[in-house]
Amino acid sequence: MGKKEDVHKLVSTAGLLLVDAMVFHEIIAASHKEVPTLSTFMSSANLKKELENSWQYIIQNIDYEPVLDISLSILMNLPASAVVDRELRSLANLSYDIASSRVLLRHDLFGRIYHNLLLGNLVKYNATYYTSLPAARLLGRLLIILPSDLNVGSVPPTYNGEPFRVVDFACGSGTLLSAIYKEIDARHRLESDDLKIDELAKYLIEEGVWGFDVLHHAIHLAATVLSLHNPVPVSDSNLIALRLGEGKYLGSVNFLSSSVLGQDMMLPSGERHRGQESVSVTKRETKSIELPSFHVCIMNPPFTRSVGGNLLFGSLPKKERTVLQKVLGRLLKDQNLSGIGQAGLGAVFVFIADKYLEENGRLGLVLPRAVLSGVSWKKVREMLLEKYHIEYIITSYETNNQWNFSENTDLSEVLIVARKKRSGEVSDYTFFVNLWKKPSNELESIHLGTQLKGLYGSAKLYDVENSNASPYHLKLHGKKIGEVYSAKLEDSNFGVYNFFSQMELNRTLLFLRKGIIYSPDQGIVGGVRLTTLSKIGAEIGPDRRQVHSTFKVSTTEAGTIYKTLWGYDSNTIKTIVQEPNAYLEPKNARQARKLWTKSGKLLITERARLNTYPVLAAYLNEKVLSNVWWPTNVDDDIAKILALWMNSTFGLLLLLSTAEVTQGPWVDFKKESLQEMPVLDIRKPSRKTKTNLLELYEERLDGKRLSESKLKALPEEFANPFTRKAIDDGICEKLGLEIKLDALYKLLSKEPMLTG
Repeated sequence: MGKKEDVHKLVSTAGLLLVDAMVFHEIIAASHKEVPTLSTFMSSANLKKELENSWQYIIQNIDYEPVLDISLSILMNLPASAVVDRELRSLANLSYDIASSRVLLRHDLFGRIYHNLLLGNLVKYNATYYTSLPAARLLGRLLIILPSDLNVGSVPPTYNGEPFRVVDFACGSGTLLSAIYKEIDARHRLESDDLKIDELAKYLIEEGVWGFDVLHHAIHLAATVLSLHNPVPVSDSNLIALRLGEGKYLGSVNFLSSSVLGQDMMLPSGERHRGQESVSVTKRETKSIELPSFHVCIMNPPFTRSVGGNLLFGSLPKKERTVLQKVLGRLLKDQNLSGIGQAGLGAVFVFIADKYLEENGRLGLVLPRAVLSGVSWKKVREMLLEKYHIEYIITSYETNNQWNFSENTDLSEVLIVARKKRSGEVSDYTFFVNLWKKPSNELESIHLGTQLKGLYGSAKLYDVENSNASPYHLKLHGKKIGEVYSAKLEDSNFGVYNFFSQMELNRTLLFLRKGIIYSPDQGIVGGVRLTTLSKIGAEIGPDRRQVHSTFKVSTTEAGTIYKTLWGYDSNTIKTIVQEPNAYLEPKNARQARKLWTKSGKLLITERARLNTYPVLAAYLNEKVLSNVWWPTNVDDDIAKILALWMNSTFGLLLLLSTAEVTQGPWVDFKKESLQEMPVLDIRKPSRKTKTNLLELYEERLDGKRLSESKLKALPEEFANPFTRKAIDDGICEKLGLEIKLDALYKLLSKEPMLTG
């Protein structure tokens, strides 16, 4: 990788694997008298050699090879020196303390350390996010405690009458599988009349829990972490390291076309020979396996996309990466899933999970929040709507970059719990869980999960589209930490139901999309006629890639006839009316002329940081193209009215209902979504109404035209409304709406999606 910090992470990961092996060594020594304890080794003059000899003995005579082989290889490649001996003794002392604490062993300590070590490029190149422990426990808890056919009173536990099976197709160090294990174990202790704790552990590790990953050391840790919950002797497991690369191996993605796990699909650690490896804590086998169906699938799948500078299969050399991307494209085409690759591997993994999940089984996913409204995720949403009852969508609105459920990202994420419907079954309500503060530990997650389970079956009471319903208030330690409400998902854009953290704001938005004017303090007060941009004939112009490929930006007018509004400086873009600020020089004259036909006077922001942007739509007196605005070609009068409308509170809400959330208040507006965005229908109003709206555009405010009056950043504007209030009051007057928006302003001024 070439960077000191990445080398440091690799060395640190090696150290973690050594500690992992030493801890397991101590546990093995407790049940095998012929294996010396760590404290016995500490008196030796050569700790390195003693560990090597002991681990070779264990592998040859007791087996445990998959836990110890990587660590033994690391140890044997270290030079014999005083420094190495000193550091090994330090690791051995730490391992002894960990092995002595059953509490530490049961809390995924190694996984947590591993996650921290892998921050940075190591994570980026492998397209991996690692679920935080509280989020993992919350997701695992809901999958196991919600009403189902799961019976944990006996061993093996059963689901739909079959021995219970759970899978994670991108298991990493096993954090999510560990959460499932803990919840199964807890329910067994509470519900069984004949406790069989050891037998349950043995079944889950040997047969019930399945996990796959392309990182061998992650699988190694997953196997160890699961075993450490209750270190009973086991003979096998279904945690499997898969091969990636060589022109055809796609890791778990290969399961999309075949359920056969062939002998050639994995590389044993440290060797390049054919053979699939089943990593167990006592033995390694080479065999072909037919994947079964599963009752629960829990995943935080890889996220990287092949667009926007991201590296799909980024851990591989460029040449091999290109080959695999083509292989993936053909596979998706064969499965009639072309297009989902634009959302990244995460979308592919959702379809893999669906393929192997039984009817009435449950899916638990950690996904980018873009899954709720992103254009490239549309096929995923349509599949979930058709085949699943989406039970919970959990979103974090905690500020200070706490929009996530993974440890190594500040991008917005959601947790989704969905049950696969039986044939002919109709979907029920979906709970939207909007967290203003995430659980900070597993105990808080357990309590939160219990509250959410308690709501199951009473969703109708919290229907967001019932103007008289109130949300359920989530509480921890006596303080409100979020709201829960429900909705019948009828729109494949799930994001319209929970763009905001507050139920009242989302209800206002949902009603408005139907042309109903709702106020939190007044209820339903009127209506407005809406249409879409596409229906009024608006043509949205080219994206930034097309502009960059056709033109280069210039500050001088000489030699060009093309103008642009280039960039977005929130210190200067403060009024609805704008002027071009730069020129475009064609790279190819013919292409430039063709692209210029897509220019427009109405500009809609392509992306926005809602906590700093004052203006989201602008009008120019002449046509332009842009790199960060969507030029929209419509009739001149319509362009002025729409620019005014989109900067009103009503227009802003409708615009935000199309947004794709990236990172809290950092949102994108995609062309496909904007074309179907509801807007004021200015085809239908009387000529007088249209004239009145154009007059509003020209009205004076503090000596300036309203369109030239400065707007403040959204949070400031709603906290102390001035120009936007003048726009709102004017529009309401022209449309004959008798409504005061003070209560709405108050809610918006405190909304995390605007304040950040």
